[in-house]
Amino acid sequence: MVTTTLGTLVIVLGLICWLGQTLVVFVPDVAVKLGLHEPEEEMDRSMHLFERFSQGIMDILLTWILPASALMMLFGHELWPILALVGGGVYLYFPGVFSITRIVLKKDGKKIGSPASEMTAYVFGALWTLSAIYMIVLAIAEIGLKV
Repeated sequence: MVTTTLGTLVIVLGLICWLGQTLVVFVPDVAVKLGLHEPEEEMDRSMHLFERFSQGIMDILLTWILPASALMMLFGHELWPILALVGGGVYLYFPGVFSITRIVLKKDGKKIGSPASEMTAYVFGALWTLSAIYMIVLAIAEIGLKV
């Protein structure tokens, strides 16, 4: 029961990330209206470009892996642990880069968006990090590795 509930939560959180980044890259006006991205004038131009294109495109290419692993786990597919380890690594990396970039640029006086959206980003970053850790731990247990 817990695995089903948390696996479903990983899927939902992962889809928020993947679909959100897809909107940011391809339909930024909609992403701004939904609160998924800052209006360009509220961010430093370099950060805006980095988040929208560089990080955004890579997120589209990689952030489907963890929710896919959770879906595979719920259906009992034998390869889910491999995707969980890979996707878990992705979901540990990108919130960290996102947070550290914001902290460093804010400290340097750059515009990084409104305080409310900054806090929302940190909350989702923490949830994505917890999702990653959860799926990695389950994958290690499933594979039978001793840590």
